[in-house]
Amino acid sequence: MTTGKSINSNVSRSGRVKGGGKASVEPCACCGIAPDPRGRPFSITFEQPDVIDQIHPNLLDTWGGDPFLAIKTVGFFIRVILPIKLNDGFAVDFGTWLEIDNEDFRTAWQAWNFPEYKDLAIEGYLANAVAPFDKFPHAVVKVTVREPEQVPYVTSSDNEFFTRLLTDTWPHASVLAPYGDLLKSEPPLGD
Repeated sequence: MTTGKSINSNVSRSGRVKGGGKASVEPCACCGIAPDPRGRPFSITFEQPDVIDQIHPNLLDTWGGDPFLAIKTVGFFIRVILPIKLNDGFAVDFGTWLEIDNEDFRTAWQAWNFPEYKDLAIEGYLANAVAPFDKFPHAVVKVTVREPEQVPYVTSSDNEFFTRLLTDTWPHASVLAPYGDLLKSEPPLGD
C-alpha cells in the first residue's frame, strides 16, 4: 500500500522503560512491535496537511507552521490528535491536521496560550490520509482540549465512520503495519 510522503513523517514511541536489561514487554508475535509497558500510545505525526504535496512549490504560499498553518487560496489548518484504540495493550495517537474555517482559526489562535484554551471546541475536516484507513470521508469532526499542554483531540463526529473509528477497538497489527518498519527501527525496549 502506498500512502505518500506522510508515511515518512516523525514516528516515535511515547516512552521506554528499562527492566533488568531485557524488554519488560515482549514484542508481539504477529507484528514484532512491543506495546509501551506503561500503556501509553505510540505517537505518529504527519508533518503537514496532504494538500501541500499537490501544490507546486513555486505556487505554495504559506503562513505559520506547527501547530498553525495557513495556505493561501487553500485554507486554514491546526494540529490535532486522532486517538485510536487498539487491541492487545496497544494504542496510537496520530498527530494530524484539521482544516478549519478562518473564524475558528482566529479563535484558536487567540485562545491558544490563555486559560480559555481549555474550553476550545471547533469543527473541521481531517487533512491527512492515515493508513490503513486511507482517505477519510469528507465529514466534519469535532476537536476539544483534553489537557491544556496538548493540542486538541478529535473527540466526536456525526459521521458513522468517524464514530466507529473513535469508539471501536481496532486490530493493532493491521493499523500499525504501515508504520512497522519505522516503529521497529527504534532501539528495542530495555537497551
